[in-house]
Amino acid sequence: MAVYLRKADGPFYMNFTVNGERICKSTGKFTKKEAKLAEAVEKNKLIEESKLPPREKKARTLFSDAIKKVYTERWKNNKDGMGSLRNAERAMAIIGDIPIGHIDDVAIAKLLRKLDAKKSKPGTVNRYLTAIKTMLRHNKLSTDDIKQRKEPKGRIRVITKEEEIQVLNLLRTHKLNYRTNLYTEGADLVEVLVDTGLRLSEALNLEYKDINFTTNILSIWVNKGDRPRSLPMTSRVKRILEARHSSDTKKPFTIDKHQAGHAWNYARKNMGFKGDKEFVMHALRHTCASRLVNKGIDLYVVKEWLGHSSIQVTEKYAHLAPGKLSEAAMMLEEYE
Repeated sequence: MAVYLRKADGPFYMNFTVNGERICKSTGKFTKKEAKLAEAVEKNKLIEESKLPPREKKARTLFSDAIKKVYTERWKNNKDGMGSLRNAERAMAIIGDIPIGHIDDVAIAKLLRKLDAKKSKPGTVNRYLTAIKTMLRHNKLSTDDIKQRKEPKGRIRVITKEEEIQVLNLLRTHKLNYRTNLYTEGADLVEVLVDTGLRLSEALNLEYKDINFTTNILSIWVNKGDRPRSLPMTSRVKRILEARHSSDTKKPFTIDKHQAGHAWNYARKNMGFKGDKEFVMHALRHTCASRLVNKGIDLYVVKEWLGHSSIQVTEKYAHLAPGKLSEAAMMLEEYE
């Protein structure tokens, strides 16, 4: 064993090797006697840990270290990686920096009590729980003690064709001032969103290098579910994107999400929908899905079109095609 000083007035450092791994770090002690004792304790701990089965060794990993590991190996490259990191860190602040093998029903109950006291919504609670489950699964540990809350489905707001026309007219006929270009671009964005079902972030991050006007295909490489996909363009989308093509910009849309929201809110207010909390830009994605389903497009095709992670997510649109139920009823008529 060896302990040494890096600075005359600093703590002693330990330097040893266990199973081929070199350990060199501060002992936190300022006398050689205490430093040697700290080094011996650390070395014995590492020797004992090296004898543990892999699962037990991972179970002893501190919450903070497990978060760093899953962020580096998984979340870092995801679009929502920072959000997952923050949720995991907030959960740790409540539960404590305990070994992840100790995240049991008692620890989860402690987290839920704190979140319930803050009147957190089920969706917020589930984001914390999902971050913890992902971290445990990444270390091949059980998640049986974690049960997610049931989230209210709510009503799917679909924009009617008349409402769509009204939004576009309001944005395109806005009185001339410094926001004119913002509203005009907002109108183009609305048309693209309703015909593609893209998420707002996907449309705003779309680049011309990902649009092939010859094959009539646009590709989305970075998105919420980390599921790249390619979509054929409607004639309206193609016309808008070609018209917006400029050598000065690499993207069709230059406004940001706040400016897009401002343009949308202007139309919403003038349509008398200011109090309608569901009349938001994301409703354009629901509208695209609804139009596809109503035209008889199979839910699995809609799933791929929207880039959903599973068919269960897409199934929320199934009830928007009552005609399919009518067809089923007609089939049953044959047995009467």
